Amino acid sequence: MKNVMSRLEDNAPVVIGLFKDLFECDGRPFGSPSLCLEGVCDGVEGVQWNAWHSLDDEGDWLGVNLEGKQYDGWLIARLIEREIADPLLLSEYRVRVAKPERVEVSWKRDAWQRRSRPPIVEAELPPTPIALDQLDRQGWTRSLRSARECLNPYRGYRGRRRTMVTLRVSGRLVEREVTPHLQFRTGLDWFGGSTAHAMRQAKENLEALHEFATRQARPAPAP
Repeated sequence: MKNVMSRLEDNAPVVIGLFKDLFECDGRPFGSPSLCLEGVCDGVEGVQWNAWHSLDDEGDWLGVNLEGKQYDGWLIARLIEREIADPLLLSEYRVRVAKPERVEVSWKRDAWQRRSRPPIVEAELPPTPIALDQLDRQGWTRSLRSARECLNPYRGYRGRRRTMVTLRVSGRLVEREVTPHLQFRTGLDWFGGSTAHAMRQAKENLEALHEFATRQARPAPAP
């Protein structure tokens, strides 16, 4: 644990500091040594920017993030519904990403235990994680439908769903509430130059995807 703490203390503050400067925010921290990552998000209750250092791959990351929370009437549910009915990611937004091969698309199933989210075997929703340039319509629809199944069908696919999951650490099969979690992320080492330069480049490459998620998740305009 001391070694983990030392490595996080050496690397994470650099990424967190650069993020706060670039996005001009105080940021909200997340992660811990037990999760082998430490990072910061912009604190928006909805589609967020976030950055972190991960010990699993010794990498620094920047991402666009939308969690399965009740934000403004379940933003993530609206995004899923709209993309199933009339998908825009691949038709309108991917062409605006300069380097789609440097973006990883991830849908995950988060399991909840009070306020924490223990790692589970069933976390990843195939075919994600996958590079944006490799994602096709069939795969995107498959992941969207799997993500919707992480929401409560008896409440119009709003709210958490109870289901059986396997805890990764113990291997126990338990019942937990779950929600979907969307992320577009890119490794800072996939861009050249300093870490600060790489973060600026990564942000530019992800900006269209932040716009996409914000548009598809927002409430419908009042009539």
